[in-house]
Amino acid sequence: LCATHPEFPQGHETLANLLWEHGEKYAPGEDPLGGFAESIHRHPAHRLLKDRYVYLLLAARRAAEALPIIEQDLRSEPDNPFRLWQAATAFDDINEHSTAGLFFAKAHRLLGGSNREFLNAYARHAFKVGRMELAETCASTVIAQAPDDQEAWAHLGTAWRLRGDARERWLCDYEQLVGFVEVPAPPRFGSTDEFLGSLTQELSALHIASREPVKQSVRGGSQTSGRLFGRESPLLAVTQHALSVAVERWIEKLPEDPRHPFLSRKTRSGRIVGSWSVKLRSSGRHSNHIHPLGWMSSAFYVSLPPTVKADSPDQAGWIQFGQPLEELGLGLAPRRLVQPKPGYLALFPSYFWHGTVPFVDTEPRLTIAFDMQPL
Repeated sequence: LCATHPEFPQGHETLANLLWEHGEKYAPGEDPLGGFAESIHRHPAHRLLKDRYVYLLLAARRAAEALPIIEQDLRSEPDNPFRLWQAATAFDDINEHSTAGLFFAKAHRLLGGSNREFLNAYARHAFKVGRMELAETCASTVIAQAPDDQEAWAHLGTAWRLRGDARERWLCDYEQLVGFVEVPAPPRFGSTDEFLGSLTQELSALHIASREPVKQSVRGGSQTSGRLFGRESPLLAVTQHALSVAVERWIEKLPEDPRHPFLSRKTRSGRIVGSWSVKLRSSGRHSNHIHPLGWMSSAFYVSLPPTVKADSPDQAGWIQFGQPLEELGLGLAPRRLVQPKPGYLALFPSYFWHGTVPFVDTEPRLTIAFDMQPL
């Protein structure tokens, strides 16, 4: 497709992502973005092609390669707010935060306060440079426009925590709002071990990538593509039903609070808006992140290596809550850690910062995750 239509950005994006995840096996030594770069060289005036290429470079943490392209465009369009935004992001990524701040400020003057994605990016920059009031202002502006914006709530909670505001405990009650519930095996299975064994076998066959997707939190592992629930699989269908029942039972126990961004949206059930499986290898982990498209998020533990199941003092492979994105450089400790157990489901608001502690083992750590929105 890319050879036939070299100016088709979506084709280059798809190929780059495929090569990123599978290139180690099918195209060893090939730069995943190499074909994209060649097309940019041949079609330097193609704006959309260039936009998507720069976006992928930044997502792949290759900001140094993106900067010359961004700066060249800014010489001809110095007031292009989106190129200014990309420049700010790139300079932040190479730790030139003062320069990034100048670009963010100019982009902010041009964009105003209506672009939520930009304001969330500006808040992340503000945390990096210690401007907590700016971070809080950006987050509050987003929430005033979109009360369900999960990233903005994560930023606001972080700002409250940094200045000792009691509202952070109200927003992020990690004891009450993190559920950890056992999921009974579906009726067709004689035991939980039998159920999890069958599920492990089916999920393992789906993990064909040699590395994680470029734009996800996984580090040192693989993630299934597309929607996991919805495949033509009887086993996944009964798994989804079992998880949905467990979710409904947990929701019933949650308190009422009409002002709370999570509890105020509580309904009897929810609809799954995204589902996937993650397989972490030894030394693998999830970097700290939130789920911007969810209301409630989850982790169902299908198979765990011995080091994660053991009561180790280093809490290897545990899920942690409340520690912000590492690149913000805030040095905050997790608020709560939970030891995974096979057959158990962790549930939490999608705006909760969460990640995992790395582990070392010959066996992988296999999970199912899904996001939900209230019905």
